[in-house]
Amino acid sequence: MPSVDEILASSPLAGLCRVSGSGGGRPVALVRLAESFTDLDRSPAASLVILSRLASAEISDYRLDMALRWAAIHQVAAVAAFADKPWQPTVTARDIAARADIALISIPAGTEAAGLVQAILREIGGGAELALGRAEQGLAAVLAVESARGGVEELRAAVAEALGTRVEFRPWPNGHGAVALGDRATDNAAARAAADVGPTAADGGPTTADGGPTTAEGGPTTADGGLGGPPGADQPGSLLAGDRSGAPLTGASMAAGRSGAPLAGAPLAGDRSGASATGAPPAADRSGARDPALGSAADGEISAQVVVGETPVGSFVAPDAHGDFAVAVRLVLHTAAMTAGRLLDLARQAREVPVRSRSELLAELLMSDSAINEDLLERARQLAIPIGGWHVVVRIEADDLQDAEPDEVQRFELLEAAGQAALHAVAATGGTWYLSRIARAIVLVRITTSNPGPQAGARAARSAERALEAIKGRLPGLRFRAGVGAPHEGPTGLRASAAEARGALLAARAGLKPPGVAAHDAVGVRRMLMEWYASDTARASVRDQLAPLEKLGPARADTAIRTLAAYLDEQGSIIKTAQRLHLHRNAVANRLRGITELLEMDLDDPDQRLALQLACRARLLD
Repeated sequence: MPSVDEILASSPLAGLCRVSGSGGGRPVALVRLAESFTDLDRSPAASLVILSRLASAEISDYRLDMALRWAAIHQVAAVAAFADKPWQPTVTARDIAARADIALISIPAGTEAAGLVQAILREIGGGAELALGRAEQGLAAVLAVESARGGVEELRAAVAEALGTRVEFRPWPNGHGAVALGDRATDNAAARAAADVGPTAADGGPTTADGGPTTAEGGPTTADGGLGGPPGADQPGSLLAGDRSGAPLTGASMAAGRSGAPLAGAPLAGDRSGASATGAPPAADRSGARDPALGSAADGEISAQVVVGETPVGSFVAPDAHGDFAVAVRLVLHTAAMTAGRLLDLARQAREVPVRSRSELLAELLMSDSAINEDLLERARQLAIPIGGWHVVVRIEADDLQDAEPDEVQRFELLEAAGQAALHAVAATGGTWYLSRIARAIVLVRITTSNPGPQAGARAARSAERALEAIKGRLPGLRFRAGVGAPHEGPTGLRASAAEARGALLAARAGLKPPGVAAHDAVGVRRMLMEWYASDTARASVRDQLAPLEKLGPARADTAIRTLAAYLDEQGSIIKTAQRLHLHRNAVANRLRGITELLEMDLDDPDQRLALQLACRARLLD
């Protein structure tokens, strides 16, 4: 039989409190209702007697003292009364209760009597009846948190209170994850578990999705991808982790059948037997180590995985559940885990939609050849992109992406990971940064509301270096380089800075520079060359001069033009050209012989040589 204090400690009876100094350890075998004080004379031993509201209104009367004496004779375990405020028994009532070891219990006035009796009977009966009552309370708590769109911590606390047992949230230790909601302690643990999942959406904003700004300006962090306060500040800041969205669940989908079998695909991790439930991922990772969130449960420990999309982020765990009570705990934790996954998915959806839209808008602004129209500007305003500010663009590309990963899907995922790493790195350097993708290029845009000054390009170059370091740390097998544009104002300035960043990157690649950062402000002659080559007349002249080589086909033409450019840059030295191209000088001589025959030009003529050198350098910018 449970004791008085054990009954009062149960979650359905949490509002009741013992107001006497004794009687808490008395066992309770049954519950009785007393319409008047005289009913205490007929109450059996080990009973918990609940006074009616009418009798409770007279608990300060001397007749209660007489009734308590009769209760003591019949070995009543406890007497409970309804009270607007916690019941304060009279001195004589306390004294009689203390000598007879009777517990005096205060019941909140608004408590429904029938439900109270039923709850106490469940606690007394134990077994399946108690388990059913706890399951009912637990499911109601889950649905209440779900309706309020609460967080993981709120859900855990509500379930623990309803079940009357300790419930923990154990985040996945290997970094799978989602974004958590609600109270900081548990929810931040879920967020930390999400941090290293890799790219979670296409072309993203703050560590997750597509093009939303990430900032380190010290302002508040928002969930839709825009982080921080007004653009322009240069203070360190913080990032949010991101996650994928999934289909919501309904409350009706959270129950198990009479057979006791879990729902198909249920994320239950394991019961007391240690068996994994249906749909649970394998417990061992590639190293063979068993994940604590998935491992076999200890005796009496019930766990249910929280899965966001297809990614487990942690588990709800009840460390001490036995017998019929374990069945109730398993059902409630299973429901809570599915609800947590749904809430996290909904939160991710709320973040991803505006962030993805920002990335798409930036890509449209940068890729379109048409004039920037009012529709684009209005969309930018709706998405809170300060398109009228000052823009510095960093463009990042991989030199060997095609060779490193022939599969297009895998290339996409590699660029996703690289973009997220770059975004985190540049955000840590200060300012408001947006992330977008154009083909196989990662585009980072730093926006300020005022002119950032002549050093903006240099600062952006240092940020780009941090970005390349971060990408290398995450993808060491690839060689990335970056180009940085100068600051420009307004929508057309955004395009101008992006063109400069692309030109600086292409110039570095054409010059066979090692992977690194090339800033537009620092490219010198190449800058003038790019401005010259931007004209239609110059492009036509380049095409005409190199047309014989272009007819060789893309690959052979590129080899011939690079060989000729190196020869002209080395002032006609075959030996230096061979060293630069890592070829034997005879191979260089043979190539040049074929090239000059096709071009029908005199390389000893200074004018023809200069024109050809400019044409080769301009051609290699494409």
